[in-house]
Amino acid sequence: MYHSIGSTRSRRFRRFAVDPAEFTAQMDYLATRGYQAVTAADLARRQASGGGLPPRPVTLTFDDAYEDFYTTALPVLRRHGFPATLFVPTAYVGRPMELNASTGEAQRRIMSWSALRDVVTEGVEVGSHSHTHAQLDLVPEDLVRNEVTRSRHLLEDQLGVPVEGFSYPFGYWSRSARAAVAAVDYRYGVAVADLMMTPGDDMLTLPRLTVQAGIGVAGLARLLDARPTLRRRATALSRQAVSRAVRRVVPDVMAVHDAQQGPPSG
Repeated sequence: MYHSIGSTRSRRFRRFAVDPAEFTAQMDYLATRGYQAVTAADLARRQASGGGLPPRPVTLTFDDAYEDFYTTALPVLRRHGFPATLFVPTAYVGRPMELNASTGEAQRRIMSWSALRDVVTEGVEVGSHSHTHAQLDLVPEDLVRNEVTRSRHLLEDQLGVPVEGFSYPFGYWSRSARAAVAAVDYRYGVAVADLMMTPGDDMLTLPRLTVQAGIGVAGLARLLDARPTLRRRATALSRQAVSRAVRRVVPDVMAVHDAQQGPPSG
């Protein structure tokens, strides 16, 4: 899971903005080591059908659909023939997200509808990242349904392609949020958890590995070598429960990226 790919960032946003040279080196590493990229939708289809995956599969996801995906990340992916999956918060298409103002990133824009149409033609999968990037494990169920439904309809109407995947904002999900995603017939949903996916994982709450700025090629290699042990899974579940409990008491404590203690998701 990546967010922004850019060299310009505020101090409070910097861990979410991977330098273009660092990103290029990481993609070069994946290519030289024989990794083969598949979109999240392709991964989900193969899991459901029992179809085989490449020998060294990797799914590259980008939350928030910042403009620098189009200008900076896409050319690197294109050079290696790597498909990717882009998750879009539809309320902010073509403009900045308000929640980034607190991190000094009030001008960091989300891609336009025109740019999103362009990336679709290049084989990039576009999925939903909700409509307003709300914390779906805390808001009322009717708002959750609106977030997961409205965003999908907007993307499909504007892009003319089916939308199969959903990324929970901040990685926050609950049983009711998962149920809402299931009710709209998304094929899969992705959270965070910082765990590698395994065949037995729930397709509507798939874990991902967070690629933060500054970890370099060596850090990416460590992520790819970290197997999802029972202890790591227990830690991830515990972190999720603690996070939700804290945010219920102080609702705004994790409403922005850098307020989070655990790994973020857009």
